[in-house]
Amino acid sequence: MKVDISIVIPIYKGSQYIPYWLDKVRKNAIHLNAQHLECELLLVNDFPEEPLSVKDFTAVGFRLEVLNSGKNQGIHGARVYGLEHAQGEWIVFLDQDDWITDDYLVKQKSCIGDADAVVCNGYSNPFCKPVSHYIYADYNEQKCVKDLSCYIATGNPIYSPGQVMLKKGAIPSLWYQSRLKENGADDYFLWMLMLRDGKEFVLNEEKIYTHVDHGSNASNDMLSMVESIHEVAEILSESNLLDHAEKEMIGNREAACVSSFRYTDIITTYDYWMYLESRNYKVADFLRERRYFKIGIYGMGSIGSRLYDMLSGSDIEAVFAMDRQAKKIICNMPVFSLEDTQVEDYMKQVNIVIVTAQSAFESIKKQIEEKNSEVLVFSFKSILLEMLESIK
Repeated sequence: MKVDISIVIPIYKGSQYIPYWLDKVRKNAIHLNAQHLECELLLVNDFPEEPLSVKDFTAVGFRLEVLNSGKNQGIHGARVYGLEHAQGEWIVFLDQDDWITDDYLVKQKSCIGDADAVVCNGYSNPFCKPVSHYIYADYNEQKCVKDLSCYIATGNPIYSPGQVMLKKGAIPSLWYQSRLKENGADDYFLWMLMLRDGKEFVLNEEKIYTHVDHGSNASNDMLSMVESIHEVAEILSESNLLDHAEKEMIGNREAACVSSFRYTDIITTYDYWMYLESRNYKVADFLRERRYFKIGIYGMGSIGSRLYDMLSGSDIEAVFAMDRQAKKIICNMPVFSLEDTQVEDYMKQVNIVIVTAQSAFESIKKQIEEKNSEVLVFSFKSILLEMLESIK
């Protein structure tokens, strides 16, 4: 079977999305068949602990392949791995939780012509908000995707790689070879390389793609994203594809992003929390369902203090708290710093430690586990995201 279009979708703990994609690509194939175009769907399993299996599936004009690489490669590695197996002349990189219209592929194909890439408009659909947004308000905003200076001065104007269909032959070899260690900016890297190489981008003004923001998308892990963009800037600079001033401009932009991240994350966390409360799903209910009746709290700032207040009066007991400013905090439970000797004894009394300092979660988790390797350590934001998933 000759393949014209290859769709590459990395799957990470996302087998629940596969029925949607089988149905959606089948519907797209109907439109493609009318134009004598064939497509393939490549599902790249990036969570080897859970093998993917799609049995007894057939559809006219639609080839399906599951790629199990045997190791976690991260989003960039998974996309490259899928690309290496792709047979199509045109490539579409989609995320497992994206949405597309039934005619997405044929409309992108009809727009690309002799260009190297086509970028469509669409929607940003935050799960826990009643308001969606257009990705681009108008043509003038959308045309920034064709201008390399926009990527350097203001960041990636392409919201998600799912907006793009591109020629396989237009993908620079450096993108294959320089796989990013941090998730988040591999698409930014690709667009920068293509534009620096003089590749032509055209626009599809139709709204045929939806980015679904679950809060757990790679693009929402801001610190990882900043590190990933830093990697991209280093590679481009070392390859003489960024001059010193351009690299400095990207660095200054990301430094400003880091300084605002903590406050943005607090707002986002409260936003998720309010959404759940408005639907009468409380953190105490979640903890009770999982039989976490005794908890420790790390971080008694705004979120930690409010969590303590919300749990008081419930059957969930906040046994103790930890905070760098422990000596200054007054409340009706003991508060320690991580260095205090009593911490280890108190950790033995709880089912779980909830970390409210999301921006430093990984380092805090490591420090807690050094004190007690058996205690469960979750970020408060991850608990809220799991609650959101359970009521979708």
